Amino acid sequence: MMRVSLSVPAEFEEIPLGADFETAWSEVNRHNAHTSLMGTPDQEQLNEMAQALQKISCFLNEVGVVYAANCLHSFHGEPSMGTLAVAVLDFPYGSDPATAARGTLRGVLESRGPEWTGSVIDTPCGPTAVFTGGQSYGLPPVFSPTGEAIEVLTAQFHAITPIPPEAEGEGRRMCLLAFSTPNVGHWEKCYAPIMADVLRSLRFTEGFQGADRADQCAAEAASIEG
Repeated sequence: MMRVSLSVPAEFEEIPLGADFETAWSEVNRHNAHTSLMGTPDQEQLNEMAQALQKISCFLNEVGVVYAANCLHSFHGEPSMGTLAVAVLDFPYGSDPATAARGTLRGVLESRGPEWTGSVIDTPCGPTAVFTGGQSYGLPPVFSPTGEAIEVLTAQFHAITPIPPEAEGEGRRMCLLAFSTPNVGHWEKCYAPIMADVLRSLRFTEGFQGADRADQCAAEAASIEG
């Protein structure tokens, strides 16, 4: 059984995948107890947050996400946050990961437009197509600091690695690492180095059962079934 493993900084906190409402409710209340960014939501707002988290959690699970996490910290005295997701996608590409990475790069850049840039780089897992750009998302009122629906511009980083044939036979799947932050100005100095390290830590392995975690040099190693 193939596993995806990677190392992430300790401040990244895992998001439950495929959560039921009880789990989502517990997560929302735990976060609310440890942060003032939500203000002081009432029970109705907490319930709406839990419902929204459950929907997001189930959606991520359904589309092949095997690991997701949020980070919330301070960067140069400013609140900063980001979201990381790792997915394993069915995408038969044959036997040549380099050709697959180049084709992916071309296809994604053509679909995203001139504001996105990218290249194919060599990583420990083989050729990887990496992309950066901006994307806007609609934030529902329950998660908005103003209490109204707003559009939020995010800085995006995507890396797509064809899973090498030697990891599971004829190339059948790709691994997507996606990161976004609404703190666009923090991307270059704060998050770009972090994502470079995360990408370098990515491995496709087999062996142990279940999810395993170990602290390594102040980083959290996440091992996920792919």
